Amino acid sequence: MSLPRSVLRMSAGLLLASVCGCGAGTPRPAGPSPSASAGRTGDGHDAWSYSYVSDEFTYGTNIDDIAVVSTKDAWAALRTSAEPSLLRYDGSAWRPYELPGGIVEAAGGRMERVTLTAGRSGDLWLTASVTPGPGGTGRSFAARFDGADWHVVPLPGGTEGVGSPLALGPADVWSVGSGRTAWHWNGRGWAATALPFEARLVADPTGTDVWAVGTDRKTGAEPPPHEDAPDARQPATARWDGTRWRRVPIPTALTLNGGYDFSSWITSTTVVAPGEVWATGVAGTEPQPIEDGDYYPADQRPFTLHFDGTRWRVPRSDEHPPAAVLSAGKMRDEEGRTHRIGRPPYAPGVTGKVTAADRKQKLWLDEITPVPGTDEVWAAGRVELGAHGYVNFTRAVVVRYRLDG
Repeated sequence: MSLPRSVLRMSAGLLLASVCGCGAGTPRPAGPSPSASAGRTGDGHDAWSYSYVSDEFTYGTNIDDIAVVSTKDAWAALRTSAEPSLLRYDGSAWRPYELPGGIVEAAGGRMERVTLTAGRSGDLWLTASVTPGPGGTGRSFAARFDGADWHVVPLPGGTEGVGSPLALGPADVWSVGSGRTAWHWNGRGWAATALPFEARLVADPTGTDVWAVGTDRKTGAEPPPHEDAPDARQPATARWDGTRWRRVPIPTALTLNGGYDFSSWITSTTVVAPGEVWATGVAGTEPQPIEDGDYYPADQRPFTLHFDGTRWRVPRSDEHPPAAVLSAGKMRDEEGRTHRIGRPPYAPGVTGKVTAADRKQKLWLDEITPVPGTDEVWAAGRVELGAHGYVNFTRAVVVRYRLDG
């Protein structure tokens, strides 16, 4: 079973202060040895396993982003209390990776909100917001690694920022800018296209069917009375026809019904093949005000939609979205059933051993991404122990999971 690419990216504010000066370094082992607590969960599904565990224990240590080109080539943005850096995986170990001096010089300042994106042709895109220094004005920066060399990619003038690219080929790259603008790179320059709503982009495995996924104000809903009030939204999709973005309507009744009719949005979209798309999301009731401008959380329920080449609809009972990892603790199989994913082995804490306190550590994931051409999923983030005084720690991790067990 080979996994389709999905827009599922779990982000928690990517930050990379600098990506230079980290040196070649020593290969990093896969991580701590499994403990007796690791293995299969109660429903027969495997647990996460470590690919990388940092030696740094300081609060804030994290793998902020990961890009997987193949099972033998992956990249990660590591944040620690020292100089944040890039890591590269060569099929056997994670090694510190130093950007060439020309790329660092071209960036010309402190890199923040770095994203790493693997292209379908095996290349890697790096984007960041760069601040030249105190009082400087931030600007966007992009570079591409073609497998051998790095190249600075000029960005369109006047842009406040570009998002993580959707790289379909060396000369076919999409990136969402500020507001309702999607930029397309043809290998020589960028062209602006107008989105009908603010969106993220996703494509099928061949890169021929590109979609924009976002939300609109719910049909007939009034704008919220003030900025802190909840806004009634509904899912919105559009498809690139080679010339412009054409809306593909999602009828309100498909997601807003049965009392869960205040607001709904899509959380994950998978384009399985041209003309076949799956979307999952949640619909909620209207949040009720408390005091001081706060609101009670809305009750929510999930929904699943299927685009069959003609329209969005509720899937039949014998139709199911592709298998996927949904969160750090949950996966969906090919029959649409959800199962618990076991946590990875306990990582040793500040004592170098797994103590009773260390067994209360939690796994936090910032990104979950499928490995192209396989049924494997990699994820990045941290294991963390808090509220235990001097034994508290945070260690950056990359974990792996195989959907077929």
